Parts: sequence; C-alpha cells; structure tokens
Amino acid sequence: MGKWWSALFGIVMLACLGMFMVAPFVPTWWLPEGVSTHSGQVDALFYIILYITGFFFVLTEALLVYFMYKYAGQPGTTPRPTEPAAQGGFYAMLHRWFPDAHRVEVAWTIVPALILLFIAFAQVPTWLEIKDRSRKPAIGGEKTPIQCHVSARQFEWRVRYPSSQRLRNWQTFTTNEKTIADFKSFASFDGAKPRHPHLDDVPVVNEVHTWKGQTILVQLNTIDVIHSFNVPHMRVKQDALPGRTIPVWFTPTKANTRYNEETKRWEDAFNFTTGKPDMGYRWEIACAELCGWGHHRMIGRIYVHENKADFYRWLEHVEQSQAPPTKPQQKVAAR
Repeated sequence: MGKWWSALFGIVMLACLGMFMVAPFVPTWWLPEGVSTHSGQVDALFYIILYITGFFFVLTEALLVYFMYKYAGQPGTTPRPTEPAAQGGFYAMLHRWFPDAHRVEVAWTIVPALILLFIAFAQVPTWLEIKDRSRKPAIGGEKTPIQCHVSARQFEWRVRYPSSQRLRNWQTFTTNEKTIADFKSFASFDGAKPRHPHLDDVPVVNEVHTWKGQTILVQLNTIDVIHSFNVPHMRVKQDALPGRTIPVWFTPTKANTRYNEETKRWEDAFNFTTGKPDMGYRWEIACAELCGWGHHRMIGRIYVHENKADFYRWLEHVEQSQAPPTKPQQKVAAR
C-alpha cells in the first residue's frame, strides 16, 4: 500500500510542477505587469529567490517520493537496519562524506546560510534605490516629483494634493529658498496631521494621480491602525505605521487614464496602445495588512495620465469642483 501512496504523492507533485510552469502563460495566474522604472529590478530579485527555492523544493520532494516508494513497508515483514556502506554505489559515497548526523547538520546549516547571504547582497542595490531616504527625489526644476499625502484609515485612502499653482511653482526651473521650504513644509507632520495645511489643498479619496514618466513622492501615514500601501503593478509595498510619516516614490512607465467625453470623467483601465478599455490597465492600491472587518474594502486606484497637461487639467477640474460657491450679488431696488 505504501508504494501506491508514493505514486499518489508523485502525481500530485508533478501536477503542481506542471501548473507552475504553465502559470506565466495564463492571464491573472502570474505577476501583474510591472509598469514602474524599478519593477524590472524587483522582478529579478523575485526570480532569483524563486529559482533557488524552487530547485530545492523539487529536489526534496523528488527524494521524498523516491524513498517512500523504495522503502515502503510490506505486510508481514520486519524492517532491518542496513549499513549504507554495505549497499555500495551512491550510498557508500554519501556515507564517506557524511558518516554521522553531525556532518549532515553542519552541511544543511552552512548551505542555506550561504544562499541567504547571497540573496542579502543581491538585493542591496534595489533596496537602496526604492527605500533609501537619501535617494528620495527632491525639488529640482522639471524633475521635481509630484508630492501627495496619503493618509490611511479604516477603510479608505485619503489623498491630499497641493494646488495646481503651488505644484507649478515647485516645478519651475528657478527654485529659490522659499520654494524649497514650501516643498518641504508639505511633508511636515504633527503625528498624522500636516503641520502647514493650505486652504487650497486638493483632497480626493482612493485615487492617486500622476502622469507617465513623472516621479511621484507619496508621504504615507495612518490615523488609526497599521495599514500597508500595496501597489502591485508599480512593485510598491510599504507599511503605514501610527505616529510615523514614511516617504514612498515610484515612476510609472505607462499611462492608463483618459478623459471620457461621454461621461465627462477621467477613467482608468484604458490601453493607449490599442485605444480601447482594458481591465488589465486597472491598477489598484490594496491594503496588504489585516486592518479590521472592512479590510477587503480598502481598495484605491492609481491613475496615470498620458501627459502633464492632462494631469493639470484633471487637478484644476477637481479644484473648481471643490471650490465653495460664490454668493450671487443682491440687486438693490431703485427708489
């Protein structure tokens, strides 16, 4: 009966291996498309770890199935201990290398340690580029990033943008000390609240907007529990911790947002290559930290405009829609 069990486990393992090899060619089974400048580096690290762990997983499972088959117990028989050296061949060679359990334990400690050390050094350049605060994008003419404040709360993402005029001032070629101080003041917080909010700041909910090729600097915090700002298509993931404001930055390489003349709205999930709506271009902001009963509802979206002009058109549209209505002047009756 033991041999039948080994055959069953072998078939299951082969089926899992087959599905794994097919997964990259099946939509929604594999990683979503990476659409940021650093997504290729993150994917390379993912594949390095995947190949290493996948190799050892297949090796150990194959040995497990083999030994289950070869040494399956038979009814009415009594197992006898057998010296590996007496079996000859490969077993005798292994016995010479590892004559006791101590050497085996040393080997399976040193080998994983060396692999982990390799992974640790391999990930340093990518980690520094996307996480090191000394490399955080700063004000500097047209390369100045869009800066927005994302405040996580149960169960939504509240986003605050500077006014269109303020953002244009940051992106001018002639930056001065006043402009630099204003840029830095946007990221100055007292706990989860901004220290210097402006009356003309632009609040939106569950939407982060930028344009293709433009770096965006997200000032991330939370007003309640721990959340996690996860944008799979941008290869971005950062925990939002109470009492801290953490900068997150990325640069999209594709656009997914257009203005729909029929609905009079900016809509995402649009493929500019085909010129048609495409759900593969809906890029979500998910909360990757269990944050309460409504955790599953905490989903926002990344809107990447085709160009700078379209982004400013959207921002000015939101500003006008949120502006307080002006009171009509009362006519004075003639006497």
